[in-house]
Parts: sequence; C-alpha cells; structure tokens
Amino acid sequence: MKINSVFAFLWDKIYGFLNRPGTRKVMGLLVFFSITIFILFSSFSPTQVMLRPDEVAQRNIQSNINAVIVDEKQTEELRKQAESKVQKVYQEDKYAYANVETEINNFYLEQISADGDGDKKNRIKELLNSLSIKKLNEKRQFSDEELVDYILNTSSADLEKMRQTSVSLVKVIMDKPLTEETMQGAFEQIEKQVDSVAFAPQAREIMKLAIISNLKPNLLFNKEATNNAITEAIDSVQSVQKTIKAGEIIVREGDRVTAEQISVLEQLGIQRSRSYPLTILGSGLFVLLTFWLIIEFLRRYYRELYENDRSMLLIGLIFIIILLITRFITIIKISDQPELNTLMGYLAPVAAGSMLVAILLNTNLAYFLTMIMAIYVGLLSEGNQLFYGITAFVGGTVGVFQVHRLNQISDLARSGLYIALVNVISILTLSLISGNMNLNMTVVGIIVGAVNGILSAVLMIGALPYLETAFSITSMNKLLELSNPNHYLLKRLLLEAPGTYHHSLMVGNLAEASAESIGANPLMVRIGAYYHDIGKIKRPNYFVENQQVFENPHEKIAPALSALIITSHVKDGVELAREARLPQVIIDFIEQHHGTSLTKYFYSRALEEDRQGNLGEESFRYEGPKPQSREIALVMLADSVEAAVRSLSNPSPEKIRNMVRLIIKDKLNDGQLELCELTFRDLDTIGNSFCKLLEGVYHKRIEYPETIIKEFEKRREVSGNHDNQSSEQN
Repeated sequence: MKINSVFAFLWDKIYGFLNRPGTRKVMGLLVFFSITIFILFSSFSPTQVMLRPDEVAQRNIQSNINAVIVDEKQTEELRKQAESKVQKVYQEDKYAYANVETEINNFYLEQISADGDGDKKNRIKELLNSLSIKKLNEKRQFSDEELVDYILNTSSADLEKMRQTSVSLVKVIMDKPLTEETMQGAFEQIEKQVDSVAFAPQAREIMKLAIISNLKPNLLFNKEATNNAITEAIDSVQSVQKTIKAGEIIVREGDRVTAEQISVLEQLGIQRSRSYPLTILGSGLFVLLTFWLIIEFLRRYYRELYENDRSMLLIGLIFIIILLITRFITIIKISDQPELNTLMGYLAPVAAGSMLVAILLNTNLAYFLTMIMAIYVGLLSEGNQLFYGITAFVGGTVGVFQVHRLNQISDLARSGLYIALVNVISILTLSLISGNMNLNMTVVGIIVGAVNGILSAVLMIGALPYLETAFSITSMNKLLELSNPNHYLLKRLLLEAPGTYHHSLMVGNLAEASAESIGANPLMVRIGAYYHDIGKIKRPNYFVENQQVFENPHEKIAPALSALIITSHVKDGVELAREARLPQVIIDFIEQHHGTSLTKYFYSRALEEDRQGNLGEESFRYEGPKPQSREIALVMLADSVEAAVRSLSNPSPEKIRNMVRLIIKDKLNDGQLELCELTFRDLDTIGNSFCKLLEGVYHKRIEYPETIIKEFEKRREVSGNHDNQSSEQN
C-alpha cells in the first residue's frame, strides 16, 4: 500500500508538472526542434564523402549540379606572381645626410682636439677601432698603429682638408636615392672616389673608414605600406573559375585522389570537411536561431497566439509538414540527368503553408513564416539554392496576397493560378540574371514552377477543413461556407421570418461597406450580420419587420412581457447557433449585437402605466455583454440605423443623416461602445458610410405620368385573367 501511495504521489507530481502550460510549450518546441534538425541533416549527410590526398577512390564521384568553382591551384600561382611584382615601399629620411655629415665632422674634430701625446694616441686609436669595418679589413693596407702614427704626424690643416673632402664625397653619394639594398654599391663607389683624390695612401684609408662607417640610407623601408601593397595586389587577382557540369566525374574509381580534386569536392559540398562536427553544431544553432526569431516575433506582436497552445501547435505542424514535403521532393529523381533532378527544388510547397497560416491564424505572421520557410528550402535543395529560396518566398508571398481577403470559395482555387504565374516569372527572371541560361533547363524549371502553384493550392484546400476542425478555428473559408443562402438556418430565417431575413441582408451590406475603412474584417462583419437575428425565428410575429397584418400582438400584452419577448431573441439565437454548431465568433455576434441596450419603446409604455414610480430599467435591458470587437459594434450600429431609417415616413437625405448621427450618439452615450476599440474618427467614418448607402437606397423616385399608369393597370388586368384561367384548368 505504501509503495502504491508513493507511486501515486510521484505520478501526480509528474503529471502536474507536465500539464503546466510552460512545460507543454517547452516540450513541444523540443519535439519540433528535433524533427527540424533531423530533416535538415538528412539533406546533406548521406551524400558526403571523406577523402584524403593520395587515397585510392573506391567509386566514381560526380557532380550533381552545374556549378562554377574556383581553381585554387592556378589562383594561388597568380597571387604569388602578383606578390613578386610588388616593389618595396620606402620612406625618405630627410635628416640622413645631416646626421652622416655630423658624424664625420665629429670624427675629424675629435682627432684635432685630442690633447697630450699619450692620451691623444690612445684617443685616436679608439676612434679608429670604432670605425673598423669587416668589409674594409680585408682590403686594408695599413694597421691601426700605422694610421695612428700618420694622424699624429699630420697637421690640423691637412686633417681639415680630409674632412672637407669626405663631406663633399658623402654629399655626392647621398644626393641619390640610397637604400639598404644599394649600400654595397655605394661603398664601392666611395672607395673608387677616395682612391682618385690626391692624398697619401694612409689619408685615403682613413677617409674610407670615416665615410663608410657613418654612411646611412636616405630611404627607409616601410614594412606596413609594403604589406598593404602586397595585400592589394593579391586581392586584385581575380579567382580563376572553372565550370563543372552536372554529371561530370570529379574522381574516377581506382585513381589516387589529389588535393586539387578534394578542393573541387569541398566547393561542390560533396567532401565532408574536417570541421564536420562544427558544421552540425552550426546547423543546430541556425535552427535554434530561426525558432527564436519565430517565438520572439509571436511574443512581441501576437501574444494571444503565443499564449495559445493550439495556435503554437498549428504553426509548428504546418512548418514541419512543409519541410517534410520539401525534403521528400528533393529525393525524387525525375530524370537520369542530375541537373534536371535539382530543379525539383522549385516544387517546394511553401505557398501552401503560407496560405494556411494566413487563413487560419494571421496574415502578417504568414509573411514572416514564408521568409523562414524559403530559407529552409534553399538549405534542403541541391543546385542553385538561392534561386529556389527566392522563388519559394515570392510564391508564398503572392499566395498570402490572394487569401488576405476572401470573398468567395473560388478565390482559393484562383490563388494557385496566381502562384503558378509568379513562379514562372521568377524562374525566368532568375535564369536571365544567372547569365548562363540553358533553354531546356529553363523550360523544365518553368513547368515545375507552374505545377508548384497548382499543387500548393490543392494541398492548401485539401488540408484546410481538417485543420479547421482539429484546431476549432473559424477561418475565412468557414465564414464563406456560412454565407451560403442554402444554410438551413438562413433558409428557416427566409421562410419563417422573411422581414428579418431581408433586414439582416441590409444590415450586412451597411456594416460591410464601412468595415475595411476602419480596419475591421468585412467578411466576418457580413456573416455575423446574416446570423445576428436568427433568434427571431421562434417568435417572428412579435417583430415589426415580420408583421404582415395591421394587428400588433404587443398591444395586447404588458410592456414588461413585450420587452422580455424582444430581448429573448438573443438567448434564442444563441441556442439555435449552438445546436447548429456555428463557430463561437458568430455566436458572439448574436450575443453581443444589442449589448445592454434599453428597449426604449416598451420602457416608455411601462413608465406611462407605472403610477408609483418604482419601475427600473434593468428588466427592460438586454443581458449583454457589450460588443467586444469592432466587427460586432459595426453590426450593432448598422442594425439600429437600418431599423430606425426604415421607420421614417419620408426618408429624405437630411432626415437620414440626422437619424444616423442620433443613433450613433445614443449608443455612445449609453456606453455600448466602451469595449470595442472604436475611435471617434472611426464613428465618423461609419456614419458617413451608412448615410451614403442609405441615401442610395431611399432616393427619391420619379413619378410616372398618368398615361403610363393607365397602361400598367390594363396589362395587370390582362395578366390576372390569364392566371385565373390557368388555375381553373389545373
């Protein structure tokens, strides 16, 4: 018993946790996420290979698509050639000559200014040691001791001449561009020029040491600028492209695989890269990103859909079905030619999913999901993936255009023709843009695109009723079915309450005429108006529009009872609607089209009979609730306006306008429009629309001349005699 109790406790906890709205939503997302990952991975995993250089191919590997790839080997050779042609960039050192001249002057001045024989000799020896150059050491004729002795025995005037000559020789050399690469040539030129001057051999060697030791380039190498120049040269090299035809063998069976072939396979998407696990991770992140975009879009702009588990399930179901069909289509092989098989990407039925979302949920959401599904079509297809994605997006968008406002069932079928047409235009346009248009491929692609439009419409029409029933959604398609005059409730209304039937048609026309101008749904308004008074079927004679005799049954009963009968038509209508399984959105019209309005006529009569003054309005008001949407508020206003204008004895345009304004003002002051989000501008638009239509209906008639009237009476007599004869014969 204790074990059973523990299991029962745990089951209750687990069931409670799983039954939470947040938990269900997360689990549903995980399921759809997993399915999407599986569909996406299945599109490329089986077709890839993993080859290594010098490996022997076990089978022929060929391209499935027409593609333009980059010849990496030849492109790299061209880049190296371009790099080798780039010259180094140098920057002028404006202070180079001045620095060299200063160093040479200092060398000679220090020799002249050295004091004392011993100190001077050591000082000059140190100077010579600092000037020793390996390149000159091999050519030197005199040792440091000999040069020191020469300097000690040379006058200051001679040293000054040596200095001046050295400086002048340096100036000649450094007037020309001098770089690190040209320094050796400059050294050789210095040696030749020094050897040509009329000085003692020891003096010439000292001058060589002084000049060559201090000589510097006047052009400095700019590494950064040179690297930039090399980069520009490499970037300017156009990649060498090579066209690969569908069916072309890249690697033959039994051949050794080369690095160049592997590069081609990688560009074609056949070779599985070493970063394959990263590719899988990236794909998973992409799916996660698209799911986040969809969820965030719903959470920000359509929170009622986001919080509705059924709506979220429907979105996920449509999304997954479209991806599954697309994946199945890409597997189909219609020909032995691979390039024709890739054209099946144009058959992806994104438009069907887009139209289903637009009809069942929301138009703007349909546009957004069309974009997401088109991206997946590109990923799931082989060949020119961008073209397939663009065509899917354009076709899906046009499909949403066509079902945005449905007026009749045939609009659904007609949408397929528009999608087929725009697919054909898209495929032809993209083929022209590609620049390498193949007539046979283009014709087949156009045929596939046209078939896509028809099949998308067929798929949408076939799936629509099942999804409507499964998810209890009242779509525009369902509303169009309810607009059929053969619906048995409308038939009963026509036969049992003909005045109410015609009144409902007029209310529908009035409300529909102004619906779109205020952002309401015209179709929903019209259908709601058709059914808003079906409750009058139970007691049609108690409503003035159905009274065909002059006797009014309300004159024989108390005002309170009359008010009860009148207001009960709302409750009766709801009962009839539920029995007929009408959608809740239509039941809302029946229940709310009077709000909590007061039956003023019977309330006024009751006030006249109430001598004690204890009468309240509560028993003379409708139960409500007040209109919760613009559509229902429109029907309320149209209902009251139509009845009021019909009661006018001589409905002139001025009287009609005054009556319309009065009715709208009365509903507004009575608080009946508090919950329907109508603005004063909307009410003004509605009033103008009502007046325009009613003035057209109740326009002034032309009086017929007396002769025409007599002719009509004569024809009526002849017709009547003919009818009597026919009845007698029967």
